[in-house]
Amino acid sequence: MIGELRRAGGGGRMSVEEVERELARLRMGEDGRLGLRASVLNLIAVTGEETAPRVAEAVSRLAGEHPSRTVLLISDPAGADRMDVRLSAFCTPRGGGTQVCAEQITIHAEGAPARHLESIAGPLLIPDLPVFLFYTGSFSASSPEFSRIARLADRLIVDSSSWDGCGSAFGAVAEVLSRPDLPPAGDLQWATLTPWRTLIAEMFASPERAGELSGIEEVEIRHAPDGECRALLLAGWLASSLGWRLEAASGSPPARELRFSGPPGGVRLRMEPAAPGARLARVTLRSPGCEFRVSRNLDRPEARATVSRGGRVVGESTAHVGRFDMSAMLAEELRCRGRDAAYERALGAAVEVLGA
Repeated sequence: MIGELRRAGGGGRMSVEEVERELARLRMGEDGRLGLRASVLNLIAVTGEETAPRVAEAVSRLAGEHPSRTVLLISDPAGADRMDVRLSAFCTPRGGGTQVCAEQITIHAEGAPARHLESIAGPLLIPDLPVFLFYTGSFSASSPEFSRIARLADRLIVDSSSWDGCGSAFGAVAEVLSRPDLPPAGDLQWATLTPWRTLIAEMFASPERAGELSGIEEVEIRHAPDGECRALLLAGWLASSLGWRLEAASGSPPARELRFSGPPGGVRLRMEPAAPGARLARVTLRSPGCEFRVSRNLDRPEARATVSRGGRVVGESTAHVGRFDMSAMLAEELRCRGRDAAYERALGAAVEVLGA
């Protein structure tokens, strides 16, 4: 569908009333008809100057699938006091000559304004629509600046791979989830695991294979150097779903060997780095006489699942993986409204592994 991006000229400070008037003007077509605001949610995105272009592109590509009012906050608390506002609308034609528009408000906030982002974003949100907060980079859950803007949201979305370590990222999110005054949370790295979890679950869906789950003795997860958070969440999902209890952990990250106890016996899980490429390259589960494997080649758009017995493939399936860019992962997380119990259990298990 053809869309038209309209941007307001200039910049600088604007009142809320001026923002609303200018957005309405941007939604106005050449024929003088006002385009319909199609927002189904509010999205607040907080980022720094360095990552702002990537985040701006990602949120703008959401307009077709998740039309929203997006408030993009480019924050620099250490700078001199300054605030600059820029507005844009993305409008697509619909039947009957009408146009449907999504809106984006981009605000550069430096110095004192950057330390009170909630007072900037709050008045700009559309009432009675869910609010998602996409917070890129690291934060402290106990920070007043973070807590204030997080309380505006119905759901927090992070990207653990953007932190300096999975441990600090997972720990901060776990703290958010433990506080009743802060929203439930999700992680872009968890979103990428959806096709992997689906393929693994489908391999054990038939009654004759369901019994193999209790016989799993060995798991191997191969991941690229920048895929550690993704691999840890997958390991956490397997452990929390199958009732495995962590007994010991060894190895030097990113290579790890974990030992679990679970029904009916012990399980050894190895995490091994693979050559740069797909962040998650292969997952193998072994039971006596049977091997279950999901793998992905980066140059192909799907992941492949195989079931082998005695060295012979007895079952095979594929699932579309698609692109794992920021926009696609964010779109996946925006589908979740509220708590994600599976993610929270996987996160808890991953935190336990990192603390062992």
